[in-house]
Amino acid sequence: NHYFSIPDIMSSQERLPCSFNRNVTSLSELDPSCEGPILQQGTSLELPYWLASALIKDDIVSMELPKAYKETFRDVLKADANVVDLQKTSKYFYEYGKLVSYIYGRHSQELCNTITQTFIDRYRLISDWAQNQNSNEEIVDKLDFLEKDLMIRGKMAHLELTKWLCHGVGKIDTAQMVSNHKKRKLIAAHLL
Repeated sequence: NHYFSIPDIMSSQERLPCSFNRNVTSLSELDPSCEGPILQQGTSLELPYWLASALIKDDIVSMELPKAYKETFRDVLKADANVVDLQKTSKYFYEYGKLVSYIYGRHSQELCNTITQTFIDRYRLISDWAQNQNSNEEIVDKLDFLEKDLMIRGKMAHLELTKWLCHGVGKIDTAQMVSNHKKRKLIAAHLL
């Protein structure tokens, strides 16, 4: 979606399990076990999303849903998303899930709903961790890229707020323009 977005670039590099629907020439380099120039129908490979999405559009390959988005894993997320180690399933769980939903077809809305609900469920916990300066590394290691970024930004905002509250804002003086305006009003009132 965003040409210069590092998370978008990295999430499009994630591998997608695919199987070839027909024989294909000039892609045999993708399979190290292929001995000839033709990649045979039925060959199963994990392809980067950017390549798989183009081949799926042309009906050259069909995709199998990645483990992190299969129904059994979605059921675990629905039960308690806070205990799941998203870093282990995909470093870019939300971004990659969005990309997978574009080509998933029949159940893409269900996949989007699960990803959204997972984020909602985990957001409060991330917010709590951001305000706790003693968050341990084990917790942070379970977060995906987006969640880590939110937590870091939350910690920075919390530190800035604490600093501002402790030091105060100092003395606030009336602006020269405002005091001049009040004087003009008084002079105008006395002249009338």
